[in-house]
Amino acid sequence: MSALELLSRDDLLAVLETGTQLATQLDQGRLALAILEKACAMTDSPDGSVLLYDPERGGLFFAAATGEKAPSLLDRWGEHSSQRVPVQGSKAGDVYATGKTIVEQSLTDDSAHFKGVDEQTQKSTASMVCAPLEVSGNRIGAIQILNRRNGPYTPRDAALLESFAVQAAAAIRNARRIRELAAHMGLYARDVDENLLQMLVKPARREDMTLLFADMRGFTQLCQSQEDPAQTQQMVDDLLTMLAEQVLTRGGIVNKFLGDAVFAFFRGDTGPQQSVRCAFAMLERFESLRELWGKVSNQDLGYLDLGVGIATDRVAVGAFGSAIIRDFTAIGTAVNRAAAFEAAARNGRRVLVDKRTWNAIEDIVADSDEPERFILRKPGQEVGINYWQYHVKRLKPDLAVRVFVSHNHLDRVFVEQRITGPLRKYGIETWYSNADIIPGQNYIHAIEAGLLKSDWVVVVVSSHSAASEWVRAEANSALDDPRLKGHVIPVLIDDTQPKLISDRLRDIQTVEGRATANLAECIYQVLRQHVGQSDGN
Repeated sequence: MSALELLSRDDLLAVLETGTQLATQLDQGRLALAILEKACAMTDSPDGSVLLYDPERGGLFFAAATGEKAPSLLDRWGEHSSQRVPVQGSKAGDVYATGKTIVEQSLTDDSAHFKGVDEQTQKSTASMVCAPLEVSGNRIGAIQILNRRNGPYTPRDAALLESFAVQAAAAIRNARRIRELAAHMGLYARDVDENLLQMLVKPARREDMTLLFADMRGFTQLCQSQEDPAQTQQMVDDLLTMLAEQVLTRGGIVNKFLGDAVFAFFRGDTGPQQSVRCAFAMLERFESLRELWGKVSNQDLGYLDLGVGIATDRVAVGAFGSAIIRDFTAIGTAVNRAAAFEAAARNGRRVLVDKRTWNAIEDIVADSDEPERFILRKPGQEVGINYWQYHVKRLKPDLAVRVFVSHNHLDRVFVEQRITGPLRKYGIETWYSNADIIPGQNYIHAIEAGLLKSDWVVVVVSSHSAASEWVRAEANSALDDPRLKGHVIPVLIDDTQPKLISDRLRDIQTVEGRATANLAECIYQVLRQHVGQSDGN
């Protein structure tokens, strides 16, 4: 009997109806959730999820989830999280790799079932049907329904899920293509909804927004002095990836890459604060990148620097061009002003903003210079327009941070129960190798990427970590990074001395993790006292 013959007339009508409803939906997450909710309802499954393959990380992330633990799943394992479900060693990974549907009636004691998600959500997966998401011979992920309430899963349940999987794969592929086209037109954002997409086809409109230009200083010298063009290209890729990630993290839109520079804008009333926070996050991570580049370059790269210009005003935003070739961007004096400020952001003046931006961010600025007059005029033009220019040197603390947790796997239970789990209750995200490095991933590259994405490092000090070359390497990498200077917290969980991991930990104030009732609260207070004190000089 074929899969379709297992379905009733009502089943087929439900599948058809769902496909019709999804025809106009462009949001990948909503598409996945709509299909998932229907599949769960028709199979008496309280839980379900759609996992999509991430080619950059080599693992799966949750695009949608239903059930009591859905928010936790999307937070810790979603598209924008640092964690991925491994393809090897997980049921969803097996389905993605083989393209074959599986039905599992009991997973509680199945050693082949990946337990990482269950452990973090503290909810066991008892039973499962998992089907591949595949369209036109291209496999993109898997869809699964879990924990059937009444009785075991049936062949009909598997056939129904496979039918929904076909629709889901096609709809998600189309949504992805639209997002990719939008990005190529200049609309690259984390969440591209229908309203944003409409801006690609409607006439340009006037809107108040904050414009940001960030550019690397010394790029021409770098190109002339580097002997290996491939190495220069890799450095530019590293830079642009970092700049774009910080814009997206702060809710901005990446509009253009201009050589070694990025042009982005931030919409809404929070745009000025988000853009300035973004600028300082860029500066901090640039220090780390320069340190990493220095390890593979024979020359002193100290001449490389980053300058940022920011302006807030009313601009025309939309798609400009002909009926065939159109480019999404913002046009107006504020764009020119932000670009001019970025060009002037040199010689220790790294973040320059205009008056409207300053008025919106003054409350979060910890240190700045007195405003200066800046004349904006075209080349060869004698008469220009005077503007006020503000040099922002340092911001007040911002607790939107990520903490890298360096530990030995033998201390995993302590780390998860006393540090990573409890810190999430304070809104602190953690990067944690046990969860964030998937099998087959290059460990060294993963650690470097994890440190670059993190703002603080907690080193768990124990007899296990003292004997671990990986913990020593992680601690020393953090201590070598100028950006993380003063952002390393040794946490003692036995009588081991921090100097046994690194001699440079000897003089750093430690946190007692054994007798402290609420270790996460203690770490949180340390972050509150010190985070955000990076200097723009």
